[in-house]
Amino acid sequence: MTVPVRTALAAAGRSRGLSTPQDEEIATVRQRLGEEAGTGTESTVERLRERVATLRGRVQAAREGGRDTARVETELAEAARELSEAETERAAAREALDRAERRARRHRDDRERRRRRQDRLANLERDARSHLVGRLREEYAAAVDDLVGVDDPFAVDDVTAALAVGRVADLRAPVVLAVDRFDSPARAADWLSAPLVRV
Repeated sequence: MTVPVRTALAAAGRSRGLSTPQDEEIATVRQRLGEEAGTGTESTVERLRERVATLRGRVQAAREGGRDTARVETELAEAARELSEAETERAAAREALDRAERRARRHRDDRERRRRRQDRLANLERDARSHLVGRLREEYAAAVDDLVGVDDPFAVDDVTAALAVGRVADLRAPVVLAVDRFDSPARAADWLSAPLVRV
């Protein structure tokens, strides 16, 4: 089985409510295409109405002139049937276009709501992180200073940062330590206030 990866990923993105910069233009072009299709149907209906009216006039003239109307009445019946089918097709096209427009509007509204919620969530999470960092900044800075003694506790290597965060955190599980920052495992466990597994 061959999976068209790009198409599948695009569908997955749509299933998650992701939008693209092209979405509005796609909706506009689709709407115009639908309108054009409706225009084609409209012109067909108008043409058939004119044909039916013409044939009715010919039937009436043949009757008034005492001529045989069978052939013209057959043409009239065929034109009336075609007109009925075209009007049904036009109505179905209008309904389909209306449904597509409502669905597109609903999807746009849903995407916009989801985007606003995601933005709100991201802002709240950023504010929460900032708040927590503000509350723990001094403890973290003291832990970093205890390890390496630097001016900016946020400009340290990853190991130092991880150890300092570990000291500030409430660690419930044993810590796996694979660095030689401490004189002994007991000193590391004491410094971190957590059980230690040394590798």
